[in-house]
Amino acid sequence: MLSSWRKILSIFREFHAGWLLLASFSIILFTLGVWEILEQQFFDHRLETPGLEEILMRGFLVFTLLAGWTTWIVFHFRNQLITQLSSTADRYRNIVENSADAIITIGQDNRIQSWNPGAERLFGWTAMEAIDNPVGMMIPDKLLQAGELLCLAYGITQSSEVKNYQTERLAKDGRHIPVNLTETALIINQKITGRSQIIRDISELQTIEHQMRQSDRLATVGQLAAGVAHEIGNPLTSISSLVQLLERRMKKPEHISKLGRIRVNIERITKIVHELVDFTRPQATDVQTVQLNEVIQSAVGLMSYDNRSQKITISLDLDEHLTRIKASPDKLHQVIVNLLVNAFDALKEQGNTILIQTSENSASVMVRVADDGAGMDPEVRDKIFEPFFTTKDIGKGTGLGLSVSHGIINSMNGKLSVDSMAGNGATFLIEIPKEK
Repeated sequence: MLSSWRKILSIFREFHAGWLLLASFSIILFTLGVWEILEQQFFDHRLETPGLEEILMRGFLVFTLLAGWTTWIVFHFRNQLITQLSSTADRYRNIVENSADAIITIGQDNRIQSWNPGAERLFGWTAMEAIDNPVGMMIPDKLLQAGELLCLAYGITQSSEVKNYQTERLAKDGRHIPVNLTETALIINQKITGRSQIIRDISELQTIEHQMRQSDRLATVGQLAAGVAHEIGNPLTSISSLVQLLERRMKKPEHISKLGRIRVNIERITKIVHELVDFTRPQATDVQTVQLNEVIQSAVGLMSYDNRSQKITISLDLDEHLTRIKASPDKLHQVIVNLLVNAFDALKEQGNTILIQTSENSASVMVRVADDGAGMDPEVRDKIFEPFFTTKDIGKGTGLGLSVSHGIINSMNGKLSVDSMAGNGATFLIEIPKEK
């Protein structure tokens, strides 16, 4: 009973019933007052009681006025309600049509009933292509076989809503898109007639989460690297000094050879420690005016002592009039050496030529380091600058050389990029802005 009265009061408030009643009573009182005035002026006042004619006239007049008033009110509020409904419909239509998320509705037969522009952008199917087709066309086979549709249907039956369900959906081109899905029941007359789905692409979010996990990992590596550099660096220096002393005192070639191998491995360990430290700390740059050609010639001269370079031809095509730039010569030297080492490794399987070119445009000075080695497939190329990523055998590389080089060039407001295809070699391009 109480709920019924609440509904009645709610209806009264919605249609301004209090105002209508007040206005109606005012009309009745106004009409009766006017009638009394007219009666006093124009009718016979000798009758103490009103006759039937008089009562009927009064009633007809009041009825006519109230009927006209009611008719006007009905049409007025009808138009107002239509305007409100139209405005609400337009508002929700704009939300659906302009949403960045895919919003679709599905019937009880699991066929798509509506498909907004967000769904067209995300999945590639137009509304005409999607509507009336089974919703299974956008669900990967493995999820269909796992019974995802049945699970969603059960959730709708139990709670009318499935919140923040992370899953995958298929695009028109066959791509698997990680999505966040919210499904809600469409209820008419307390019966579920279908369901709506709001689908959001979370590919970028997953990439950011991966980067955050990688950052946490690198932060840990940075803390370890500082301790490793101190705890290992000093003993290695002592060991290296002793090995060199023994090399000078030894007379037998086989002993000298073994000590040489020990020294080489010590140098390798030292290099790995330095790479870790360089990678995890901010790039300290001793900036000065640098002639890039001189840095390249110095790096090539150093690498000519590497045994791997004996069967490789390094060609230089340096712009004689190259503009000097503001940079750290030591860091640039490190980058060129890292690129040459990477090229040496790439030429083990095929190729024997490295070409280094320098050039410039109005904004930047550029260095190209190209080899005719095995090249890289797209999957490797996209990860080449990631920390700890390497295609070398275990013990042959740390996966930090190119990552460190990338960080050095970025610290100079420059850019390091790669262009490569499997079987067609690789070209690394360094772009460093000129001083403004």
